[in-house]
Amino acid sequence: MLWLLTGCMNTTDDEGVDRSSSKTRPFVEIKAPPTYHVLSGYDPKWEAYVREGIEMSRAYWGSYGPTHVWIGGREDGRPIDGAAREAFIEEYCRWRTAGTERTLEECRPYVMERFIDVIESDRPEAYLSWVDEKSQPEAELVFLNVHEWFYEEDAVPDPVLRGIHEYTHVFQMAFGEMPTWMMEGGAVFAESWLIHMLGRRPLDFNLSRIMERADSIRETGLTISDMEDIDTAPDDVAKHHLELAYDTGAWAVAFLIHRSPGRSVSRYRDVFHPLVTELGWEQALCDYLSIEDKRDFYDEFERFLSLPREDRLAILDELTP
Repeated sequence: MLWLLTGCMNTTDDEGVDRSSSKTRPFVEIKAPPTYHVLSGYDPKWEAYVREGIEMSRAYWGSYGPTHVWIGGREDGRPIDGAAREAFIEEYCRWRTAGTERTLEECRPYVMERFIDVIESDRPEAYLSWVDEKSQPEAELVFLNVHEWFYEEDAVPDPVLRGIHEYTHVFQMAFGEMPTWMMEGGAVFAESWLIHMLGRRPLDFNLSRIMERADSIRETGLTISDMEDIDTAPDDVAKHHLELAYDTGAWAVAFLIHRSPGRSVSRYRDVFHPLVTELGWEQALCDYLSIEDKRDFYDEFERFLSLPREDRLAILDELTP
């Protein structure tokens, strides 16, 4: 199902990284496209779908990175060819350790756990992580067993949406630290917006569906203000990560854009994100919407969520390119 998303692993390999440092905006604008790495034997059509989504996202947000895309999987329980597995491990570890003090021997167990074991478990994963040990941090977008998310009846294959979603995070991280709801919500919104702009699906197709999950969480009393940082959220909040960060977050981003001058998505891209770099996300939000405090936005958004469903859906028709 297109609207069922799993978490993005926006993490570094160093759990002690100072998230207030410049490493919170590690990526830079570059001309070079992402570099794709694919496990030999995995049907090329899955790479094609992921690449389509990434390139669609890159065409809209801009080219940022450096970015490496790692794609692998197995279908029908078939074992991974031994030579293909070794080639994939070697390729990853050569890249991962280049210019660092890491050794190939240290890298191998990591690849086995994070890639090979996951592929052999037959569970799908898609996430962004980054390598901050290099002089210029690099993004890695990982897509494993994405065929498990494919349904013949889908007008837009889910792996395409995964590519849009994960590359949107590369763009976001080029500008600075943002709350979890804005990161994940922005990526979910991008899935719907970019496909809509190409005329392939109505804007409300997915957003209307996830509104149901956004509504379901309201009885808990939790709001997006509780989902500013998934890493520090208490367990009773974190267990609702999907509904708060992805579903309600996507509607929060749609509301933010609708609340802004011109109701323009491209202005959100071109003006709001540079403000995050200049001012930090909280002050950027205040300046962009001409409000005094982020709490004003949270309060307005909660009132919006109390409106009848048709009134909330109506704002999508009022967004502009």
